[in-house]
Amino acid sequence: MRGENFIYFATISGFFIGIIFSILNNFGFFNFLFATFLTTAVFYIIALASVSFFIKFLNIRQIVYFDKKQIDEILDVQIKSLEKNEDYINENYEFIKLIEEEELQIIRKKKNV
Repeated sequence: MRGENFIYFATISGFFIGIIFSILNNFGFFNFLFATFLTTAVFYIIALASVSFFIKFLNIRQIVYFDKKQIDEILDVQIKSLEKNEDYINENYEFIKLIEEEELQIIRKKKNV
C-alpha cells in the first residue's frame, strides 16, 4: 500500500470514528463539528507520522522489484495448466453423468419387468 493511500484511509477512518463518537455523546452542533474535526485531525497526524517513520527507516536495498514479463509468463503457464485440468474434470463429469443415466435406465427397466 502506498503511503498516500494509507494516509487517506486513516483520515477517512478518523472522520467516521469522529462522527460516531459525536453521535454517541449527543453533542450540540458546534461540539459535533469540533469533535469530528479534532478526531479526523488526530488520525491524520498519526497516519502522517507513521508513514514518515516508515519511509525514514525503510532500507531501499531490501526492496525487491519483480520482472513483470517473467511473472506474466509463469501465470500464463499456470492458466494453461488450470484450463487443461478443467477440461479433464468436465470430461469426467460428462462420463459420470452418462454412467448415471445408463444406471437409471437399467433401474427403470427392472421396475417395468
